[in-house]
Amino acid sequence: MKERTDAEVLAGLIERSRLLIALSEEIPVETKLQTQPLLKQLEELLADDPPDAQRVRGTHALLVRELAEFADLDALLSAMEHFLP
Repeated sequence: MKERTDAEVLAGLIERSRLLIALSEEIPVETKLQTQPLLKQLEELLADDPPDAQRVRGTHALLVRELAEFADLDALLSAMEHFLP
């Protein structure tokens, strides 16, 4: 089995987060509208070569603050932290 890179793992976690946010009935629409662009921004920041670690971690912190009350998303965001630059 091929070992996945940190970037590949992060891309998968971001995509899962995006889908969970979109499909969740627990998350208020306002929160969905605030967090989807943050996920896109995180994706774009991670694509930079090299990524700006401070901006990546700042965007991640905003996502954590907005989504911490939702256990599934909190778990995904916690997992992301281990792979961030």
